[in-house]
Amino acid sequence: MKILGLTGGSGTGKSAAGAAFAALGCAVLDADASYRALCDHCTPMLREIQNVFPTVISSEGKLNRKQLGAIVFADPDKLAQLNAITHPYIRQAAREAFAAYEQAGAALCVYDAPVLFEAGMDALCDEVCAVLAARATRIDRIMQRDGISRAYAALRIDAQPDDGFYRARCRYLIQNDAGLDALHAQVRRIYDDILR
Repeated sequence: MKILGLTGGSGTGKSAAGAAFAALGCAVLDADASYRALCDHCTPMLREIQNVFPTVISSEGKLNRKQLGAIVFADPDKLAQLNAITHPYIRQAAREAFAAYEQAGAALCVYDAPVLFEAGMDALCDEVCAVLAARATRIDRIMQRDGISRAYAALRIDAQPDDGFYRARCRYLIQNDAGLDALHAQVRRIYDDILR
């Protein structure tokens, strides 16, 4: 089984690209969905988060992800602290999922991970693809998707690597500003190239 790391900043359309790969029959693993699941049931990870960010865990043991986001996206050091806690758990969940997909006979697994390089997960991938989009497009998408202000959406983008970061590290690039047909055509070319 080949593993394609799919990465890029918030609002670029990684999920839409992942859906396009899924429509071609690929297994798709969403790192954010894995993280949300871990936030709901991974007690050891939640304890570690609570030790560093005591105000973001309720008395019932539930994580307030919006409050945590507001803290870490405003402070790169705090974001690094959070990543140091969560990345090992996310990596382990990914390894288990890859093994299951391979056992099920998948030819290509797409690992949709916004912090693929920062988490060191690119080392588990055969190839890496970044999804890029114009800043204004990204801000609009984030506002619409998450129901947040323009300023908070911009803060989130500014806390992430720029396009040059991805251009320097990825073999494949998808420019996602022109609609779904253009996106699907780019995904198909990459899919064909990897499985050739």
